[in-house]
Amino acid sequence: MTGFAAHLPILPVAIPLVAGAAMLLVRDTQRPLRLLFSAVSLLAQLWVAFSLLGYVVGESPQAWSNSVGVYLLGDWPAPFGIVAVVDRLTVIMLLLTAILGTASWLYATARWDRVGVHFHALFQFQLMGLNGAFLTGDLFNLFVFFEVLLVASYGLLLHGSGRHRVTAGLHYIAINLVASFLLLIALAIIYGLTGTLNMADLAARAGDLGSADRQLFETGASLLGIAFLIKAAAWPLNFWLPSA
Repeated sequence: MTGFAAHLPILPVAIPLVAGAAMLLVRDTQRPLRLLFSAVSLLAQLWVAFSLLGYVVGESPQAWSNSVGVYLLGDWPAPFGIVAVVDRLTVIMLLLTAILGTASWLYATARWDRVGVHFHALFQFQLMGLNGAFLTGDLFNLFVFFEVLLVASYGLLLHGSGRHRVTAGLHYIAINLVASFLLLIALAIIYGLTGTLNMADLAARAGDLGSADRQLFETGASLLGIAFLIKAAAWPLNFWLPSA
């Protein structure tokens, strides 16, 4: 791809980031302007997701020959730079996020966005974290984007205050901080053994580990899985979800 199309893979992160930052500069009394920013951002994310789908499935004139697109931020080569990778699974998740995000936002505009401050900005930052987590090609930036969406979700869960909401929110924050700590330990183990966190590079190097290192690598991978199960509220580690 050339020109503007070459930057499409990073737009699902850049669009909600810019929209959320812009809305922080808008006063609470200017709700119609915030609604406009949010609507434009969501429509743009839908358009980008459908455009990327065309490149992945071969419907676009400039479709990727191997159905995988790679975007190097700062033009730093992998595995040293930050890499965004777009494949069919990524596009499906981006589409689902944009569609469900739009539906959730429409529901919230009926009342919930007005019971506290900065709802729309936090909503955009959460979409940014979700899109970034689906696009990233390395584990460290997966951690970074997870923390971005979690920080935004903390604010959204506490949005509107109230004793029960605050209690559930603090419980949610405490549990996810523990999960983040486990995630950092897992990443440290994996990086110490393989010397990389790039997913493609990691897949190649993991196969060359000796038996002792492989056991430690599998321990790190298990911790990684536990951390994500907690954050995703997957059974049986979904005990924090009902009250939230």
